[in-house]
Amino acid sequence: MVIAGEHFEVTITVGSIPHVMEEKHFIEWVELYLHNKLVGRRELSPSGEKTAKVTFRVEADAALIAIKEIETCRVRGVNICGNCGEKSVITNLRAVEKCNIHGVWEAYRQVEVMSGEEEEGKKCVWKA
Repeated sequence: MVIAGEHFEVTITVGSIPHVMEEKHFIEWVELYLHNKLVGRRELSPSGEKTAKVTFRVEADAALIAIKEIETCRVRGVNICGNCGEKSVITNLRAVEKCNIHGVWEAYRQVEVMSGEEEEGKKCVWKA
């Protein structure tokens, strides 16, 4: 879980078996998207390292919660805590990487973004 407006780090290691970074076979670039918005891109080059690995410093904007609420049903799209009234949404982090030989690959991970702003508590409706 991350708090809207606060930075968090995302480390991407390319491949379930680490991808080589050799002169003839390497990852050219890696992009990171949060809810389909590009939040980072790194150009890479052959390095002799045993794997392609990058870290992005990301901030989830509080507007993401409102955007997600508009895009989906208000009951199922946004979670509201009954104790503090904070809202949260579950959205995707998507990593896209390009291998100079095998082309473009991508992977997804879900992340929960919490508003960080307390309102009057409501009945809990934590649903995905």
